[in-house]
Amino acid sequence: MLKVTCPQAALYEAVQTVARGVSGRSTQPVQNNIYLEAKPEGLQLVATDLEVISIESLIEASVLEAGAVTVSARVLSEVAGNLPAGDVILEADERNAVSIACAKSHYSIHGMSARDFETLPSLASPTEFSIPQNEFHSILNQTAFATSRDETRPMLTGALFNLTPGQLQVVATDTYRLALRKAALSDAVAATRSAIISAKALNEVLRVIDAGSAEPITVRLADNQVEFAVQNVKIGSRLIEGQFPNYEKVIPSSSDKRVLAAVSDLTAALKRALIVARDDANRVVFRTSGNLLRITAEAQQVGNVDEEIEVAVEGEDAEIAFNARYMMDLLDSVKTDRVSIELTGPLNPGMMRPDGSDDYLYVLMPMQIM
Repeated sequence: MLKVTCPQAALYEAVQTVARGVSGRSTQPVQNNIYLEAKPEGLQLVATDLEVISIESLIEASVLEAGAVTVSARVLSEVAGNLPAGDVILEADERNAVSIACAKSHYSIHGMSARDFETLPSLASPTEFSIPQNEFHSILNQTAFATSRDETRPMLTGALFNLTPGQLQVVATDTYRLALRKAALSDAVAATRSAIISAKALNEVLRVIDAGSAEPITVRLADNQVEFAVQNVKIGSRLIEGQFPNYEKVIPSSSDKRVLAAVSDLTAALKRALIVARDDANRVVFRTSGNLLRITAEAQQVGNVDEEIEVAVEGEDAEIAFNARYMMDLLDSVKTDRVSIELTGPLNPGMMRPDGSDDYLYVLMPMQIM
């Protein structure tokens, strides 16, 4: 029914990758399994929760007998991870009994019929584009963290992908902050399409793409699904239905104050301030005086912190409070030495961007100054 030989390391890596697609809460026991199919091109592994995500991996294998079976994701992961290095012989019979052997180790485990395993449907008339993995990693790393975890507003639990001829724009917001990233695409991409993609799927893509590789990842967008293909892995997801909020209206059209700070200095200062600020909803107050930025935080049960860093300031002195953790998310995602903070007043959103960059904008709502 199925018999293949493949390297233990490749099998374990593939199992670890696809197992993240299993929800573990399915009322259909077979959907808590990993689907294994021996095909002419190798061994295919698939797992899906049928709602948000599907993960597929194809590894090189010597196929001795074509066929398919499903196996518990938990059991297969533990077995594959504890086998000795070497070639694994994986075999299933007509009763879905699965034999896994490597060197002197041998397992016989219970599988389930592959016929009962459901997968996401194939994409219909997708729009396709490719982008280097390192650039796509940067895009997701600078936006996905700003999605909401509030399931009562599902549109905000994903990022909006706006595809226009020659450009991709990704937007994420949880109403407290907004991240917007633009990227140029090949001139061959002439389509216009919008989709809200689950943060869960985007975070899985972040796990498999190589931040240091210029090799491409291919994205296929259809009316109700998306698929990401990179090397031997495919990640699919249903799109989030609904209307994404009109995010453009919260982006300030101008500013009259600008603070240019070193990312390393600001990061270190905020880490120290958070020791106190975490007991006051992560609130920190910024005050500029000349070319100094004073950062303070106070919590009744802890005490207070007060320190200064050198900055470059354009415009009049400013005073505003922000959530320090939300600002740290920005600082952790930028690669420039300095960050620009543009302000208009203590009750207006702040605009932040990497110094010298026009392709990334972070909008942060202010907090009340206590």
